[in-house]
Amino acid sequence: MQTENRASAVKIYLFFLFISLFAVAGCSLDIDFGSEDDDNLNVKTNETIIGIIESVPSAYSGSSFVVKTSTIRGENREECCESPRISEDEEFSIEGDLDPEVELEIFESETGSSRIGGGRIMIFPGATIEIEDITIKLDGGLDYDREEVDITFNGEVSDNGDCTEGSEEINGRIEVTISSEGREPELITVRLDGTEILGERDPMCHQIPAGSKVEIDGKLTNDSKTVKATIIEIE
Repeated sequence: MQTENRASAVKIYLFFLFISLFAVAGCSLDIDFGSEDDDNLNVKTNETIIGIIESVPSAYSGSSFVVKTSTIRGENREECCESPRISEDEEFSIEGDLDPEVELEIFESETGSSRIGGGRIMIFPGATIEIEDITIKLDGGLDYDREEVDITFNGEVSDNGDCTEGSEEINGRIEVTISSEGREPELITVRLDGTEILGERDPMCHQIPAGSKVEIDGKLTNDSKTVKATIIEIE
């Protein structure tokens, strides 16, 4: 019996000696007990713009181009990123810190300094925006159909009070908040015009309570901070 007690005492002594050695050496043991804290709602750190330059003035036909982006915040303009060299009808993709407004500038790549077109686009935190058909106008502006611009983003339902359903489709509006680290929350209105809602129980619109985490897949509209959803996925 005494032998067993001594063995237990030795084990306890060795355990505390092991911990002490880590403390003396300046090391620490990182123990992850898990966390349910998810303030950012899986919102990506950066935003992404994907586009295709479909048409350019005839003077630049056959040229290659570089697309550069700058982030606009109030009166401040900060240069961000640029695409690799692309040709007409070839897709470009730029990822960076672009929220809340981005300026696209298109340069003829032969010189790198000859700006042939540009324009500004509002963008939400963590969103991916895809512009299929960009036309560079003669005056240097960019022309595209805003209501055909695809956008995806994550957020949290803050209100579904204007959520209505008919026999075959879901209509109305819900409010979705996008919260991202280091930024003020953005409140986005999501129009539901025949929207499909996917989730574990395939909920109807009125069954989505405030606080639900959602992924919106839709299109921009001509109204400020308003998106027309085609699909809403509930986490």
